Amino acid sequence: MLTDKLINKAFSADPLISTDRSRCVRMRFNKSTCSICTGSCKTGAISVNGGVAVDAGKCTHCMLCVSGCPSGCFTAIGEDFFVLLSRLRKIQNAVPYPVLGCKQARGADAHAKTCCLGFLSEEHLIALTGHLDKPLYLNLTACGRCSNSFIVETIKERIQGAQRKTSLDVGKRILLAEKQAELTFEDVSLDRRGFFQALKNMTFTQAAGLLDENKAEITRSYSTKRISLKRDMLNTVIKKLSGGKAATAIFSNYAFTVKAGPSCNNCFACIGMCPTGALKIRKDAEGAGLLFNSSLCNGCGLCRDFCRVGAVSVSPGFSGNDFFEHGICNPEAGTGRPCSGQAPGVRMSMPDQIER
Repeated sequence: MLTDKLINKAFSADPLISTDRSRCVRMRFNKSTCSICTGSCKTGAISVNGGVAVDAGKCTHCMLCVSGCPSGCFTAIGEDFFVLLSRLRKIQNAVPYPVLGCKQARGADAHAKTCCLGFLSEEHLIALTGHLDKPLYLNLTACGRCSNSFIVETIKERIQGAQRKTSLDVGKRILLAEKQAELTFEDVSLDRRGFFQALKNMTFTQAAGLLDENKAEITRSYSTKRISLKRDMLNTVIKKLSGGKAATAIFSNYAFTVKAGPSCNNCFACIGMCPTGALKIRKDAEGAGLLFNSSLCNGCGLCRDFCRVGAVSVSPGFSGNDFFEHGICNPEAGTGRPCSGQAPGVRMSMPDQIER
């Protein structure tokens, strides 16, 4: 939106984090009290009053807002996690351990680098564990000298959280090197032939479905439905696991279930509020109904908060028949006439459109 662009320009001419207010739950519904981004920002660089903005003069680029937001409102400019993952997958066959480092730590040993490692959420760590055949080292050797040194404890907490919530041995597969002596690193040089082979391998990886069609541009539209990167990452891991204990653990701890009770009158206002397309209308021979797809849900709760009759509930976990398909979620909905008009607090009406 133009307002976001003007605010960001006023704060900084060269930001490292972009914002998309159409993904922010507080911008979509002004009665929302979500404070994940402002609560995680150590320097008070984030403002959500009248728009979403990052003050580049205060921001230390710790990326906790990027990794913490469940809806994907914040994006690290120039970062593509799936491309990064593809590089690590390729390099792991040529070294004892692949190593991921930080771009701000110049000269630090790494086979691939991202912005501050605070960029890695629990979902990122699970994706790295699920898609890499070898343990991965995170090079934290320069973190102690950085203004973002606090992210070391954050990463440890996230590894413990992912370990506790899954059966993927995240704690044994994501290794932390805080001192140079703790790091196992072997450099790899690619000749011209190896370079083109690497590109070929990346193409095969994309064809196999590891890399989704991530859009470089920011959507900035309230009407467009788009799942967050974190949800997308977990979906790729679930598909790779093809069921079993590990997939069940992810369903229990990182998925959500939306249901609408008997007081639901099929007004479908919740569909407009949903930013991801997890909810849509069923229209068939059995009549109208509300459909829900857990693989698209980020658990933001906007559907519940916006429901004018209090019919909608959002609960953690999924135990349905098909995680990746829409299924009826209001079988006992009342037969009253649907409500008309907008409830106070809604930003705008939104069509049922999904963009992946």
